[in-house]
Amino acid sequence: MIEETLVVLKRISRPTLSNDSLEYWFAGPAIVVLLALVIVPMVWSLYTSFTSLNLIAPGNHGAFVGLENYATVLTNHRFYNDLFNTAIYVGGGVFVQFVIGFAIALIMAKYTKGMLSTALFTVLLLPMMMAPIIVGYIWRLLLQSTFGPVDYVLKTAFGMAPIQFLSSTQLSLFSVMFADIWQWTPFLTLILYTGRIAINEDLYEAARIDGAGRWFTFRHVTLPQMKGVIAVALLLRAMDAFKFFDKMFVMTRGGPGTSSELITYLNYLRGFNDYAMGHATAMSWILVVVTVILANLFLYVLERTEGGEEIA
Repeated sequence: MIEETLVVLKRISRPTLSNDSLEYWFAGPAIVVLLALVIVPMVWSLYTSFTSLNLIAPGNHGAFVGLENYATVLTNHRFYNDLFNTAIYVGGGVFVQFVIGFAIALIMAKYTKGMLSTALFTVLLLPMMMAPIIVGYIWRLLLQSTFGPVDYVLKTAFGMAPIQFLSSTQLSLFSVMFADIWQWTPFLTLILYTGRIAINEDLYEAARIDGAGRWFTFRHVTLPQMKGVIAVALLLRAMDAFKFFDKMFVMTRGGPGTSSELITYLNYLRGFNDYAMGHATAMSWILVVVTVILANLFLYVLERTEGGEEIA
């Protein structure tokens, strides 16, 4: 009787799914979510980029127009102006963030330990924890030309005339860039600091015993050991900066004129101001292609620098 009961219990508790198929059942929900939230919208946007879809045009259901939207984007002078502004912003802004962040990371790794390092990082990371919209409003008030604190300090301390930071065609883009540098330099500092303290100190000890100077040690020990970390940090920050929109929208709205207008803002205007979704999605896909090409070019160059290893 007991044996028969055990046999029945084993049959009841026997798994209905084999180990070979179990992984597919676990991956299934994630694949469905990925298809619904990523793949389907991407396919729809790609199709829309070949249509004349306009959300406010009566009777416009998006007729197929082929490459017309892409031709319109690529022959628009404003597109190239904004692309140039974006290149300045991404290249200049990320470079400054990297230099400052790397310097801070090296100094902290060498001269701070324990609670002091934790306290400094707590202070440094505060800007990064703020919402970009809030940061935009903060710097909009700070750089205001009539009652802004920055102009007040420059006037009282140095006797300078008010500077039109946000309404000057020469300074507006760099003013927005400065606000972004202030917020996101801690992000690079954190990543680079982590990469620096992960280096085996025996390498530096060996370099000191051999009489290597600071620059030689930095060039032949620190940089090669941190190459992968640097690549990841720059790629993450550059891709995020390429999508920059919020602080510029709050601070200048691309003005004066189009002097601080970035490509993301032009894309926003086409999609949510003109409701020309075909045009907007075509521009988005052009930006995707440009971003992918630049990212792969960066990795290609990095992998072939002297003494480098392939970046996975």
